[in-house]
Amino acid sequence: MTPPETEPIDDRILGRLLDRVERPGRYIGGELNQVKKDPAGMKVRICLAFPDAYEIGMSHLGLRILYEVLNHRDTLYAERVYCPFPDMEARMREAGVLLHSLETRTPLRDFDVVGFSLQSEMTLTNVLTMLDLGGIPLHRVDRTDPDPLVVAGGPVAFNPEPSSDFFDAYLIGDGEEVLPRFLETYEELKAAGIGRAERLARLATTLEGVYVPALYDTRKDERTGFIHVVPTGDAPFPVKKALVKDLGRFPFPAETLVPRSNIVHDRVAVEIARGCTGGCRFCQAGIVYRPQRERTPGSIVETLLKGLDATGFDEASLTALSTADYSCITPLARAVMANLESRRVAMSVSSLRVYGVTEDLATEIARVRKTGFTIAPEAGTQRLRDVINKGVTDDDIRTAAEIAFSGGWNRIKLYFMIGLPTETDEDVEGIVDTAARVLNLGRDLGARGIKVVVSVSSLVPKAWSTFQWVGFDGVETLMRKQDLLRRRFRRRRGIEFKYHDARVSRVEAIYSRGDRRLGRVTETAWRLGARFDEWSDLFRGDLWNEALAACGVDGEAFLGALDPEADLVWDHIHARVEKAHLAKDLERGLASRSRPACGKPVSPDRRHTLVCHGCGADCDLEAVARDRERSGKEAAALIEAAPTPESAPPARPPFDPTPGPLHGFRVCYSKTGLSRYLSHLEVTRLIHRTGNRIHWPVAYTGGYHPHPRISFGPALSVGVEGEREYFDVDLTENWDPGTILEKMNAALHEGFRVHAVRRLPAGVGAVEGLVERMVFRVRLPAGAADGFSRRLEAKLQEDAWTVSRTHKGKTRSLDVLPMIAASEVSETVDAVDWTLTLRAADGRWVKPRALVESLFGEWPDDTRITRVDMGRVVEGRFLTPMEVPEP
Repeated sequence: MTPPETEPIDDRILGRLLDRVERPGRYIGGELNQVKKDPAGMKVRICLAFPDAYEIGMSHLGLRILYEVLNHRDTLYAERVYCPFPDMEARMREAGVLLHSLETRTPLRDFDVVGFSLQSEMTLTNVLTMLDLGGIPLHRVDRTDPDPLVVAGGPVAFNPEPSSDFFDAYLIGDGEEVLPRFLETYEELKAAGIGRAERLARLATTLEGVYVPALYDTRKDERTGFIHVVPTGDAPFPVKKALVKDLGRFPFPAETLVPRSNIVHDRVAVEIARGCTGGCRFCQAGIVYRPQRERTPGSIVETLLKGLDATGFDEASLTALSTADYSCITPLARAVMANLESRRVAMSVSSLRVYGVTEDLATEIARVRKTGFTIAPEAGTQRLRDVINKGVTDDDIRTAAEIAFSGGWNRIKLYFMIGLPTETDEDVEGIVDTAARVLNLGRDLGARGIKVVVSVSSLVPKAWSTFQWVGFDGVETLMRKQDLLRRRFRRRRGIEFKYHDARVSRVEAIYSRGDRRLGRVTETAWRLGARFDEWSDLFRGDLWNEALAACGVDGEAFLGALDPEADLVWDHIHARVEKAHLAKDLERGLASRSRPACGKPVSPDRRHTLVCHGCGADCDLEAVARDRERSGKEAAALIEAAPTPESAPPARPPFDPTPGPLHGFRVCYSKTGLSRYLSHLEVTRLIHRTGNRIHWPVAYTGGYHPHPRISFGPALSVGVEGEREYFDVDLTENWDPGTILEKMNAALHEGFRVHAVRRLPAGVGAVEGLVERMVFRVRLPAGAADGFSRRLEAKLQEDAWTVSRTHKGKTRSLDVLPMIAASEVSETVDAVDWTLTLRAADGRWVKPRALVESLFGEWPDDTRITRVDMGRVVEGRFLTPMEVPEP
């Protein structure tokens, strides 16, 4: 399935692909703060590959950290690639275009190393798509010296066996330190003329956390039938994860990438701590990222402020596996908001355990704008919460919900799991009871428009979690429990119920505990068409069942309960937590015995009164105590030193609108090149972020969710360039128009440029209301233009020209002749230009693309549409929004 040789991938070739796919903004790159280096001067080039959609991968903090760490070194160059959606994959194969990096459009096969971040077992078919589409042999045994080294890391690597056919090496654990050393050592060995296999062997034996599957033999456990890895030669056994003990040695990146298109987490996010002390028994991350390490409050605030200046985002996020267990989370939040409030930047706090929700913290989160409010009880009864060691009581849930409703939140999300060990129907029904209590509490407190969103996932036993030995509940059992919940919630108004596809969870569970036999299954499912399996709307359970059967693998064999005394498929990987400790913790869990979080006692507050359970993570508890005490003092000093602007917003929303006098400006700009593939919403956000980067004093609306006072002209269709687009903005200061033009052009993304700025006198209408005509230029290549004038003239001479128009899922037929105000065709040697002036008919516009497709029956390659201008006719003269006379 590998594509043929291709010509260099330029904008024209990429445009041909993007004209026929959904969400083309995923593929255009051009992010602010991306790193551009001369590839010829680099010793090692690595492409950081994320096997999911662009908007998911761009939101992943780990990839951002590695991008910064690697590119900080003069001899290394890290670029990025994400998995194309099936429609883009099909177009690339049809056109013979190789998958390539965003920065330099280099095909994957031409890199020295391609490094995958494996966050979910369900992305493995996407890995195969990316390898094949990038011109790289799928199997490690088929690669030779000219081929890139294909490596992987992330939580899935803690059981690497199901994917070990495809990766030359795995980097287990923290990558900041080991990955640069891995790349530099690999290049030194390569330059010395050492062969590929020997290079890998030396890397595995000299660097911590490197697992090379080719160095190990396997054996079959006759009792279970599982395939186990056994030690051979000098290869390390087990392979201990790499560990960065001091996060301060690797400051979190401030100048994070700013996409032109929208991503899932459009905000500045800072990892405030790594690891977790909670000890939830279902959680793999809480084990594999131990011990907990914190960043200092000062470095967090500094990173956030630099990040906001560099990006223009209007939300900052504090992230960790458990932000509530950060030693001084409330003082930290207060220090952050003391600096962000005057900027109108909102703050969110991720993964906040219920016991960490305090009135003071909720007040800080809500000071600018209410972000999401989430409570994760995980189980519906206290007995089952003790089984999973969640450390949350009904009183904790009630207190958190009461704080939220009293603070003005009217939408609360509740996260639960089903399929937990010892779970009964009574426990499942407890989910409904818990959600109902939260809903009723909000109503009793007088909150209006309340909605409680209940999201239920299924337990997938993961390698290196306490529950790694328990059985998967089974699809039929999980679906029965989901149906039970669905029926119970149907009678509860004000509660929205969501749940995860149990069939997806089954395949994930097979792969979380499977062995090397699953490599053939993955490839078979992929060749059958499996793609983006983590996306429920794209998952094909039938393909996976067919693949398992075709390979003679019984998936159910991996799903039953495992003997704690037996060998495990992943025993050759070591997470620096002792297996015996996890087995003992499992016994406690099955006996419904909870235990406190781990660490050293540092305060009487129960959140931080911690003990050591001897898991083997080698925590320096004395250092933890000293660091936490120092962090508390540092956060207090930051609050004291925070600026106090003269016109800071009020402490709590709802806000009043920005008071006058305000100064209005109209801006004329262009959107060209690959930026034409951005949607109108993406453009509006991009302009707002640009304004934030230049620190313009924009005015805001009022209410709970203030918005900047910016209004745009008519939306431009995706794929259409705009030579003269317009927006209006109200500022609180009377900036010079030339200053606005100069500052914006210095801060805008590629493809955008401001051409003129005009002060607006009072009473001038908004741009969109002034537009009665739009002028377009349709440029067709010479080949596609044969007979164009004749076809067009015939259409214009008919009584009606009918085209189909789809809006919000409904298709209507339109007579477009009344919408065509003027039409002119001019021909050159290379192209035909059709200048088209459109007007609205019955409040509706027709898109020029619809006219072109109507004329040709399809979209001709290399056709470009440009909106040249817009305006209205006044006394026989066409006036643009910049020329409309004053009232």
